[in-house]
Amino acid sequence: MRRYWRAGLLGLILLLSALVLLRLCLAGGEDPDPAPQEDLRAYLPPLVGTTFHFQGSGMEYASFRRRITFASGDLLQMEDLSGTNLAQVVERSPQELAVIYAEEEFYAEQSLLGKEARQGRELGRSLKLILLKGPLEIGNTWSDDQFQREIVAVKQVVEVPLGTFYDVVVVKSRSRAADSVHYEYYAKNVGLIKREFVLQLEGGTYQIVSSLEAVSSVGSQ
Repeated sequence: MRRYWRAGLLGLILLLSALVLLRLCLAGGEDPDPAPQEDLRAYLPPLVGTTFHFQGSGMEYASFRRRITFASGDLLQMEDLSGTNLAQVVERSPQELAVIYAEEEFYAEQSLLGKEARQGRELGRSLKLILLKGPLEIGNTWSDDQFQREIVAVKQVVEVPLGTFYDVVVVKSRSRAADSVHYEYYAKNVGLIKREFVLQLEGGTYQIVSSLEAVSSVGSQ
């Protein structure tokens, strides 16, 4: 009787072991319930009618204004106003924020979100600049049409003239065309709050910094 009891127990253990191995195989050897990835759209929200005012140092055009002018579906239009006005169309998804179109000397109150509106424009061009790409982990790297990029910090606390921001992601971008590096700081539910350019020139190293000092919206003072 004891022999049959031991045999039954051994069979049960083998069955349970087989079930565990089968589950691991089906899950690819990983946790079957991985933690969900953070939605990157929170780092460039569609705050249409909002203007972000940046104070600058290091050069004349380091100070600039960024306006969010149009948004529809996964697309957002933002315009940087400084020495030359630059309009950009950004495609937003949970895993990636990417500029897909840019146009300099843009002064019209016009949406460029539709493909038809962007066709045949002399100063506009299609491109792919990936501003932020998941997962939000230090060491995550990617490349696009102009830069090699890397996440160098997450969940940072950053002070700018406007105040203190939390949940900040820092992206380091190295240019393929010039000996320069820049850092962009993105705050959750706000967007860009700081930008630093480090340029290596014959006369030495130059740093250009733009930091968020104010936010205004349509109808505000």
